[in-house]
Amino acid sequence: MTKTNSATIKAVTIGLLVILIGLLHFLTPTAPHTYHKVHIILRKFYFLPPVMAAVWFGFRGTVLTTAAVSALFTLHAYLDWPGDYMEQANQMGEVAGFWVVGLISGLLFDRQRGLLMELAKANEETLLGLVSALDLREQHTRMHSQRVRDYALLLADKIGVKGKERRDIGFGALLHDVGKIAVPDKILLKYGELTETEWQVMRGHPAAGHQIARRIGFLKKAAEIVHAHHEHFDGTGYPGRLKGYGIPLGARIFMVADVYDALITDRPYHTRMSHDEAVAVIRDKSGSHFDPAVVEAFLKIEKSELLTIEERYREGRNVYD
Repeated sequence: MTKTNSATIKAVTIGLLVILIGLLHFLTPTAPHTYHKVHIILRKFYFLPPVMAAVWFGFRGTVLTTAAVSALFTLHAYLDWPGDYMEQANQMGEVAGFWVVGLISGLLFDRQRGLLMELAKANEETLLGLVSALDLREQHTRMHSQRVRDYALLLADKIGVKGKERRDIGFGALLHDVGKIAVPDKILLKYGELTETEWQVMRGHPAAGHQIARRIGFLKKAAEIVHAHHEHFDGTGYPGRLKGYGIPLGARIFMVADVYDALITDRPYHTRMSHDEAVAVIRDKSGSHFDPAVVEAFLKIEKSELLTIEERYREGRNVYD
């Protein structure tokens, strides 16, 4: 569900609730006294839509909703209690209550939303600092994690991934190599072939990264990507030998982004390929290394979109500075 559709559904829900409460209020007789008690109860339900609007839409939403509720409630007061100025005064007091509750709720929820956005930004900046430190340690992959995140998010957009799942993919791609902090420098920075023993140590970094990331609440889903980022679609990867759709979607997206970046970047063990050569390798490994559906989406990305990301990091600078 897109953000626009979700907002529309919420707005319609509030509108229908206002109409339902209004109908019950208008259709309930004002006499005898028992029905008057029902009226008093129904008045309290008018507080609900402004508070809901505050939660979902903030200050602006609650102003509009409270205005609609006040107009409906005031109309009822003048139609059902003509000449009863004492009762009308009581009901105008209720209207004042709607505005007090609605406006305070809107202001508080806007403030809370702003604080949460600041916290999310601070968390992301902290993660970027950690990743930048790791990239500096492994110099031949400088800025790799940040490039791969951008490639993975671009691919996620093409597939139609939205909201929290998209954010999790971004964090998972950014932190995929965090487990390499547990790999000794003599292995991590070694030029040339690794021995089988050294490869066993190197292959432990997804599990180590998973252990680090999963302890942080908002990274639990991202940790699954970290753990599975070296799995292969045909089940020949590691550490869990996961296969096919048993591999999280974020990890299947990441694999394509990761290999593409590795192929077009100079590394100690290979010379960089051109964009077209890298795309050909990814196409050839569809169904074995990669999820065919993800490869199909990747092939639909314009060359210029991918080269724009590469160019952004070419000077080795952190674009989030």
